Amino acid sequence: MNQSSSPLSGIRVLDLTRVLAGPHCGRMLCDYGAEVIKVEPPDGDLTRFSSPRVGSLATYFIQQNAGKKCMSLDLSTPEGADIFRRLAAESDVVLENYRAGVMDRLGLGYETLAKINPRLVYASISGYGADGPWVHRRAYATVIGAESGMTRMQGDARGGDYSNDPWSHADTYTALEMTTAILAALFTRERSGQGERIDVSMAETMLYVHEHVHDELYDGIVDPNWIRSFQPGDYPIMQVADGSTVVISGHPAERGTFEIIVNTMDRP
Repeated sequence: MNQSSSPLSGIRVLDLTRVLAGPHCGRMLCDYGAEVIKVEPPDGDLTRFSSPRVGSLATYFIQQNAGKKCMSLDLSTPEGADIFRRLAAESDVVLENYRAGVMDRLGLGYETLAKINPRLVYASISGYGADGPWVHRRAYATVIGAESGMTRMQGDARGGDYSNDPWSHADTYTALEMTTAILAALFTRERSGQGERIDVSMAETMLYVHEHVHDELYDGIVDPNWIRSFQPGDYPIMQVADGSTVVISGHPAERGTFEIIVNTMDRP
């Protein structure tokens, strides 16, 4: 994509986030053409130092932060906080995933920065939302997956194997939802001239993307046999005669699926 013609060309994002949900969101904004400045603490983002590595950088860090500019600031010092406020005055988006209250204590909360830059979109990623009884609770993808019912749904589909999701879907789905929210806020700003604060939580995201949550909302009863019959994970993965691996999938209610399969196999 040509940078000058990219949809977010001219948009500056200050990315204060760590680990996955926030950095992945920042990476997508960067892919859309935004100038994304990753602001790290003096000792660096902890994911810089995981394994495997290419040279001195972890491949995980490279993947989630490709294309970003990086700088180091100690936001706990008056000098560091002042530099960040000056950057925010000339930026379009602040993206952060600190625990609730941390940015306010640093003098970098939404109310403070909005006075400096009324057009600023202030995007906060949290585990359980900006308020409520779990606001200060630590959030991890595996825990959120279990609490949202996703782990149980996958376990039911596997006949009772409730092992953890090997991929951090709660993080990546949250990144996608936050990216969408930021784009919507930037679009709204073009009409109103004003920025806003948006909060996307991992817990709400997983409930939002949970395609079977309506079952329990209806009467609180879920038929595990129905779930097993519907889940894509229950469709067969087979090794065929020539050694190839074949995946067969289709919706039970979709007409013509069986015909397509047998015709592909030359067995009409």
